[in-house]
Amino acid sequence: MNKIKVIFTIFTILFYTPLFANDNFPYYGTKEPQPKVKIEVYSSLTCPHCANFHLNILPKLVEKFSQTNKVLIELRDYPLDLAALKAAQIARCVTTDMQKKYLDDIYKNQSQWTKAKTLNDLYKNIENISGQYGLKGEDFQNCLKNKKEENSVLQSRIDAQKIYSIDSTPTLIINKKKYNGSWNDLEKYINNLL
Repeated sequence: MNKIKVIFTIFTILFYTPLFANDNFPYYGTKEPQPKVKIEVYSSLTCPHCANFHLNILPKLVEKFSQTNKVLIELRDYPLDLAALKAAQIARCVTTDMQKKYLDDIYKNQSQWTKAKTLNDLYKNIENISGQYGLKGEDFQNCLKNKKEENSVLQSRIDAQKIYSIDSTPTLIINKKKYNGSWNDLEKYINNLL
């Protein structure tokens, strides 16, 4: 997997030309009326710290804040390697109502599906998860080859790097500013903005 990470990084830096940005990210809360606080969560699906945030911290934020219509939480792509890129690409082909459940499973099973030794094994592992949400067989293969979705995931990372200078994941952008505090202080920080 280390070779794949190096190849992915070189590809992104040297050869990728941004085409467009897709703003169709899974989210919690409502977009209308415009919320007082917007949280963008940039994460990589292969990052253990992102899995911890997604499984242990995010549910508390959703429960406490997203029901109020004052806080919107968006889950944005920031893949750190090829495996994360492909898993995020597949998320975009899962039906909108199933995307969050797919991401939950991707993070819950992160230590298993990321152990693939070949690209084919990686794709099979991801398909085992996405198949539970209706994306398997030919539909899965078509999504895997879909350059528009791949470019959209890459664009999310490129835009975030350019605008916010993200250097680790997960990174939270709250009302267009990078949050640098601890997870323990996060709820207090959000409450102060409300």
